[in-house]
Amino acid sequence: MMNLYGIHLSAAQTEDVSQMMVDAAKEPGYRYPWDGLEEEMEANCSAEITIVGYGSLINNASAARTLSEESLATFQPVIVFGARRLFNYEIPSEVDRYAPAIHPLARAGLNALPTGKMEDIVNGIVMKLPLTEIKAIRRREVGYDLVPIACLEWNEWEKPPFLAYILCCFDEEREGIRHTNDKLEPHRDYYSKCRKGASEFGNDFLRLWLTTTYLADGITPVAQWEATEFPEVG
Repeated sequence: MMNLYGIHLSAAQTEDVSQMMVDAAKEPGYRYPWDGLEEEMEANCSAEITIVGYGSLINNASAARTLSEESLATFQPVIVFGARRLFNYEIPSEVDRYAPAIHPLARAGLNALPTGKMEDIVNGIVMKLPLTEIKAIRRREVGYDLVPIACLEWNEWEKPPFLAYILCCFDEEREGIRHTNDKLEPHRDYYSKCRKGASEFGNDFLRLWLTTTYLADGITPVAQWEATEFPEVG
C-alpha cells in the first residue's frame, strides 16, 4: 500500500509500478541527439514514440509552437515514478519562446533526473509522437536524453503502469557544452507558462506540480520559492 502526495495505490498496484520501474531500468535510452531513433522506429515498424513532458510542454499553447494538432490531441496527464524535477537546465540564449530574463541567473528551465526511488514522482503529460515529428521535438529539447520511465495515468491508479521516455539532461559536458547549472533560478516567463499548463489539469494536479518541482538545489520546492520571490502568480 502506498500513500504519496495524496496518491493512494493498493499493494498490488504498488508492486506493479515497482516491477515496471525495474523493467524500465533495463530498457535502452537515447542519448541526445537520439542518433538512430528514427531508423530504429522504421526498422521496428513503430508508428510513434511515447514521451513525457513535464515543463513547458504541458502548456498547450507552448507545445503548439512545436507539435501538430494531431500530436496535441494525444496528450494525457500522467505520474512518473523514479525521477526528480528541478530548475537547473540553462535555456539556450537563442531560444525566443519566452520574454527576456529579469537578470542573468534567472534563466533556468526544467529538467528531470532519474533516481530509481518510487517516492520521487513527477506529474506531466504523455504524448504520442509520430516519426515525422521527432525532428521538431529534438530541435526544441536540446541536450535532453530520452530515458525509459514507469508511468501511471493520472487519476486512473488501478490501470496497468506503462513505459514511456522522459526528457533528462545530465550534469555533464556534451560536445563542449554543459546544459545544466545549479546556480540558476527559474526563468519567470517560462515558469508562468509551466504553472499555467499544470493548472489546466485541475487544482490537485497543480498542487502536486508545485510540491514535486524543486529549485536547482534539488531540495527547495518551488511552492516555497514562489511565495516569496514570485507571489503574483499565486
